[in-house]
Amino acid sequence: MDGDDDNEEDPLGFPIQDTNDSAYMKNIPPSFLPKFHCLRSKDPETFLFEFEIVCRSYGCLLKTQKLRLFPATLKDIALKWFKSLWTNSIRS
Repeated sequence: MDGDDDNEEDPLGFPIQDTNDSAYMKNIPPSFLPKFHCLRSKDPETFLFEFEIVCRSYGCLLKTQKLRLFPATLKDIALKWFKSLWTNSIRS
């Protein structure tokens, strides 16, 4: 790989555009993150509240930090939806 990798399109087609490479991230164990499966029996607002609790507990207060963590919470149909989004379609 050469130094021009920043100009290449993401081969995975990742939907989130990373605009802040300098945002410091604490290491949150994946098992600590709540999981969102997009089931009718689960309340999305409760999930988002749980996500906010974990983020605040680990000092991830910036929106860019939360944006980086959020995809790791998606499972099953929610992850399938996320994968269907266009590359860099989420910017904030």
